[in-house]
Amino acid sequence: MPYFEESEESFQDYSEGNEEVLVKVEGVYEDKEGKTFVVLRDASGRHLPIWIGPFEALAITFALYPDRVLLPRPLTHDLLKNIIEKLQVQVEKIVVDDLFHDTYYAKIYLAIDDRVIFVDSRPSDAIALALRVSAPIYVLERVFLEAAKGEYQ
Repeated sequence: MPYFEESEESFQDYSEGNEEVLVKVEGVYEDKEGKTFVVLRDASGRHLPIWIGPFEALAITFALYPDRVLLPRPLTHDLLKNIIEKLQVQVEKIVVDDLFHDTYYAKIYLAIDDRVIFVDSRPSDAIALALRVSAPIYVLERVFLEAAKGEYQ
């Protein structure tokens, strides 16, 4: 999987399962063993829990509730946001686009002048950035379907 690639704006793969489903971050939670996860929810009420590390959980929580925590210095995702803004790049969207061996994958789509590129990312980092820049978050339909299979096996 490439880490950085120019996207083909004219090529959109709308084959079955590749539809982008808009989601919202419902919240960040901790299970009874102390493991953290973020929950994404679509308009029809489907939930997608993604296990994340504790530092990523904090980064997402800080972005969800910016008025509740005053940080003296920017965190890594704030730094990334500041760099993107200074370079006059627009975060168009993030897409959780794969689930392989219980690991989710995402891409951050960036608009630079008249080009769109994407950067491979962990979903937690992409979500933390998207929340900071108010970019939409999508999940591919096939990822929802694959995740649902895992819940019942």
